[in-house]
Amino acid sequence: MIKELLTEKLNKKDFQERIDELHAYDIANELKELTPLEQETLYQLLTDEQIAEIVAYLDPAFAADLLETFDISKQTKILDEMYVDDTVDILQEYEDDELRDKLIETLEDAEDIQKNIEYDDDLVGAYMSNEYVHIVPNMDVKEASSSLIKQAPDAESINLLFVVDEEENYLGAVDLRTLVKARSPKLIEEIMINIPTVYDDSPVTEAVHDMKNYELYELPVINEENKLIGFLTLDDIIDVATQEAEEDFEKLAALPATDRTHTWIRTAFRRLPWLIVLMIISIPLMSFSDVMIGSISGVTILAFFQPLMLDSPSNVATQTLAVSLKAIADEGKMKKSEIRKEFASSFITSVLLGVITFIISFVFVYLTQAGLPESAGEYTNVQTALIFASIITISLVIVIGLVSSLAILLPHMFKALRVDPAVVSGPLITTLIDFFSSLVYFGLAALILKGVGMI
Repeated sequence: MIKELLTEKLNKKDFQERIDELHAYDIANELKELTPLEQETLYQLLTDEQIAEIVAYLDPAFAADLLETFDISKQTKILDEMYVDDTVDILQEYEDDELRDKLIETLEDAEDIQKNIEYDDDLVGAYMSNEYVHIVPNMDVKEASSSLIKQAPDAESINLLFVVDEEENYLGAVDLRTLVKARSPKLIEEIMINIPTVYDDSPVTEAVHDMKNYELYELPVINEENKLIGFLTLDDIIDVATQEAEEDFEKLAALPATDRTHTWIRTAFRRLPWLIVLMIISIPLMSFSDVMIGSISGVTILAFFQPLMLDSPSNVATQTLAVSLKAIADEGKMKKSEIRKEFASSFITSVLLGVITFIISFVFVYLTQAGLPESAGEYTNVQTALIFASIITISLVIVIGLVSSLAILLPHMFKALRVDPAVVSGPLITTLIDFFSSLVYFGLAALILKGVGMI
């Protein structure tokens, strides 16, 4: 669409009118398809306000690269047209710190922007906006409506009007619909409602939980003195939730944070450290396996069932781990009822898998009699099949119960240590499962087979 408009050779006024008919999000998506010359032509035809609206929909890193192509005066004009939280997101991506600091000094909201940039990017303060509508509790609803009209042009959202006292202490909020329906004489304190708040130095993930659980579009942000200093909007929270989901997905595969702009060589080297760590963790497993296999080297049938002992517990653990991570993401932790339910479910699953495995392994050993130790000849086919089917079944039930517990406990333990629970997922927990599966399987096999005199 933009390419077609550029080829029409419209004058600046007509072009601006046509571009206003398009949504800024669609324009932002088309930007990357334009050549550098076409982009330059586009920016010359747009007003600073139009550019600001488009830039707000770009990825912050891409937006920062774009703005840095303009002179500092042009950057200032564009950023002054944007909301504070969007401006902060972009400025944090500037690679030139000196340019960023110099640019901030030229902005209208320099003080607020500087405060927000000083927050860590995982805290609420880094995402809040201070462009809200505020009223006082002793206002009549008619007076509050007039105040809303005056503040609305500079506000990022007017869905909620935040109520504060003369010292800016947060008291509550008034829904816009409620205010519109209210009739004078009526004071704001009569229609004011309680809305959950979040501290500016709280993890932003807490705000995600609050807005989801309370179905809020805006969430007031306060400091330790209960002063209202800003608010979070739904679009900011959606961005945070999306980013968290991407990071968790990467950690499920033991990947570092990805960047599509990185070369394939850089991407490979960024993944290498995690893989080395997992390889080192696997060394005890290999050493233990060598020891155990040496003691039961004559019982090759056990190797036949080893993939079953590794895959089945991993599958159960993956399901349990997904439940744990989802509960932590939604509520911060699993409820006791959820833990009991998951343990019960894992137990039933292990028993059912155990019964099926017992039948399959019994039939296989009974019919084939393959890979058995020479001393097995002292037992009937039924007795031999019972012994090996019992080893496999008991091992499977024990391991599934153990790894299910790990899949529940480890994410909560990491969260208590202030480590992202997702890091225990994927390859890391699979490595632990491999270790415990081999430990239980070969250990139990050695114990039982020595007990019955087969090794």
